[in-house]
Amino acid sequence: MTHKYKCDTIITEDVSSKSSKINKKALNSMTDQKKRLKSTLIKYGVIFGIALAYLVFVLCTGLGIPCVFHAITKLECPGCGVTRMLISIVKLDFVSAFWYNPFLFITGPFLIAYLVACEVKFIKHGNRKMGKWEIFLYAELVLALLYGVLRNIF
Repeated sequence: MTHKYKCDTIITEDVSSKSSKINKKALNSMTDQKKRLKSTLIKYGVIFGIALAYLVFVLCTGLGIPCVFHAITKLECPGCGVTRMLISIVKLDFVSAFWYNPFLFITGPFLIAYLVACEVKFIKHGNRKMGKWEIFLYAELVLALLYGVLRNIF
């Protein structure tokens, strides 16, 4: 393309170089997102695979990992009953699942939704900080401790 004035050439080249830089930055961002997505999928694939193997092992043998807290204190911790709850959920026996661990049966879906939101934010932006939503984790922790105490009183 020929330009009538030298000024037009400089402006056109400047605009095209800025456009090129923006396109490279967008391409790098997409590449980073793909890398983060891949690492996240691998991480949760491994976690899911281990959980599935443990579930199959427990269903076939009837043996599970005992709760160390319960073995030492004879009290139930906030996590006692989670394995039985998950097995009941897999068997679609939601009533039994609720009674094995009512706290995690109710709050578990919210915790999973929070973790999914954190991972989506990480894939898109490269960080997991959820700002004001992090209060949810603190509330979950406080409620879990409260539940752990109350389940042994009543």
